[in-house]
Amino acid sequence: MSHHSSARPLQGRTALVTGVSRRRGIGYAVAVELASLGASVFFHHYSPHDTDQPWGADDLDAVRAGIRAVLQNGAVTGDFSADLRDADAVEDLVAQAHALTGRLDILVCNHARSGGDGSILDMTAETLDAFWDTNTRSTLLLTRHFAQRHTATPARSAPARPGGTIAVTV
Repeated sequence: MSHHSSARPLQGRTALVTGVSRRRGIGYAVAVELASLGASVFFHHYSPHDTDQPWGADDLDAVRAGIRAVLQNGAVTGDFSADLRDADAVEDLVAQAHALTGRLDILVCNHARSGGDGSILDMTAETLDAFWDTNTRSTLLLTRHFAQRHTATPARSAPARPGGTIAVTV
């Protein structure tokens, strides 16, 4: 959805959206909408997951171009590929998103491990751990790192930056 020039309520804000690997996905739609509202958008993708799914991987250059096409007045975009089962990658993702503009105001956790779960007879501890690590643990860690950016005082004379918005899709 395009917005006319006077409707940029997110101008000057920076959003991190996870799970933006496909143009037909929820994460892409959210990233495009945030960009059309004026936000700078840093997005996460992990194509190896999509490659293993029936829908397959998308062209990440086309994903990037689609988001760039709706950016408003000086807003910028960036992206990072990461397997969010890796706790270090989660922290790195938040740091890179923050570095895009020097601020991080919005976090949308849209990533999820999909498929491959089979029937209850196919469940193993490893299968369950992979879902837990991707869908739950990484979301909690992303939220923690995002919140730390809003509660830490960057300099002695600068006040903490309260606020921020977090959304989790299911």
